[in-house]
Amino acid sequence: MHIFYCIFFTVSAEILNSSLNNMERHIQRLENDIKNFPKTDDPQDKFVEKMSGFSKHSREQYEKLATMHKNMQKLYETIGSYYAFDPHSVSVEDFFGELSNFRILFMEAMKENHKKREMEEKIKRAKLAKEKAEREKQERQQKKKQLIDMNKEGDETGVMDSLMEALQSGAAFRDRRKRTPRNGDQSPSSPVSRWPGANYGNRTLDNRRAVLERSRSRHNPHHQAR
Repeated sequence: MHIFYCIFFTVSAEILNSSLNNMERHIQRLENDIKNFPKTDDPQDKFVEKMSGFSKHSREQYEKLATMHKNMQKLYETIGSYYAFDPHSVSVEDFFGELSNFRILFMEAMKENHKKREMEEKIKRAKLAKEKAEREKQERQQKKKQLIDMNKEGDETGVMDSLMEALQSGAAFRDRRKRTPRNGDQSPSSPVSRWPGANYGNRTLDNRRAVLERSRSRHNPHHQAR
């Protein structure tokens, strides 16, 4: 079909048919001239001899072209039947011209679809990469938050453990049996300064002792004289 398309696109079917008819008429006329050419005894006259060979060769070539033309017409009729059109009303030039335009548009559409698919794939890959980056970012933030929460929980647990250990061992109440140091004697390293509750306990104990002494003094004059 591609070969026929090139032929018909260059030379129309009508021109080809007309050329074959003219060729056949000229060959027929030459054959008649050779047949009717008068005989001569001149040895230099070689018209019949030379033209007879040419006429025979021309007839053979014409027969080949005519056979090819008939086969072409049969094939075109088959194409008409396949594509459902009348080959006698639609010229070969029009059919193959439309077929050529369709092929060009079809190839352009294929290229555009290919570019569109590539663009869609590119957008899809970019979207997946963005989602992956966002997901990894959220995971990092979640892990960081969990680590901070674990650190806070660990600090609070450590403080509570220290307090419970001090209460169970009695270390928090040992300083009550000792003399309460003065404000100037307290140092940052002393037990009283480390445990604010200890000062409060010592002050409470001193207050109770003072109340007890005053009560004894009111009820026991001898004790007051002494």
